[in-house]
Amino acid sequence: MSTNPFTLAALATTAVEGLAVVGATEDGSDEHRSQVAARLADGETALLVLPRSVSALRTAEEHEAALAALTPATRSRLPFEVPAVLGSAPAGRSRVFVLTRLGGTPMRLADVSPAAPGLARSVGQAIAAIHELPTSVVSDAGLPHAAAASVRQGLLDTFDRAAATGSVPAPLLERWERALGDDRLWQFKPAVVHGDLQAPAFRVEGGRVTGLDGWHALSVGDPARDLAFLLGSSEFGSVDEAFEAHAAARGIGDRHVRQRAMLHAELDVARWLLHGVDRGDDAIVTDAAGMLSGLVQRVDRDPSAAIEPQRLETMDLAGVQAYLGESARDDDRTAEQRLDAGFDDEREASAGR
Repeated sequence: MSTNPFTLAALATTAVEGLAVVGATEDGSDEHRSQVAARLADGETALLVLPRSVSALRTAEEHEAALAALTPATRSRLPFEVPAVLGSAPAGRSRVFVLTRLGGTPMRLADVSPAAPGLARSVGQAIAAIHELPTSVVSDAGLPHAAAASVRQGLLDTFDRAAATGSVPAPLLERWERALGDDRLWQFKPAVVHGDLQAPAFRVEGGRVTGLDGWHALSVGDPARDLAFLLGSSEFGSVDEAFEAHAAARGIGDRHVRQRAMLHAELDVARWLLHGVDRGDDAIVTDAAGMLSGLVQRVDRDPSAAIEPQRLETMDLAGVQAYLGESARDDDRTAEQRLDAGFDDEREASAGR
């Protein structure tokens, strides 16, 4: 099927009765989907999406279902805009989807830095707002709901499959196995999660988050999943600020959310490896192997930094007071920061493939 912008604009008028398109331009198309920004007679802009593969069509349908679950009452609880589906219609073997188009600029992970004061805090608060939504938003729509044990089992399955490839360095397997086996990490309360947060899903304007896209994986699950992408940044202070803003906005004592976020982020590289294995794509397998090698080198440079929580010795009151006094004066956090940096921008690059 032709992906000419005006062809998509004509299809859009069959999807939405009364839609008056006065102009159309290409808007972020790629190998998986054609996208067109359509100027409407009322001055608004709609986004027209035509999936070009079976997987892209499935994602678009899941996105449509998730956006339907985000009712006006639910959206009013979010401090940013969310797209709305105006309609959809068959288009050959695919469908054309007509949505409202978010304003602002797609965020890059590098934008979460001291150069954009307040953006890290806004990102953390935006993610927290999702996690604070009632879980009924998901359950009432029949969307996936994963308990803590299910999240853990899913990661264990990824671990087992990755280990079976023989391509994951032993130090990483040992690191992941320890974290997956530590019950303390998995004592968290599931929350509504976006499910596939990457930096480009955020729309930013004036140094704050104004919109959020890509809701196809909306579900109830591990809040740490939504925070994992931040750990690809080398801007340690801004990452800290985002995590702190998230924790302050939620007010929930999930002490190990950062460790789980790191595990999610690292296992994303394992998923990239498995994607290459499943497709029989040697280029992807080689790329993932290089990323795993880089990750284990970073872990080796900081052997004292572990994903699992540290086991502290029992102290009496005087010992606790002395410990807190020393901790307040100790600002040498480079080891933790290096670990929290994750694997730099490699995960973000892999997500864009």
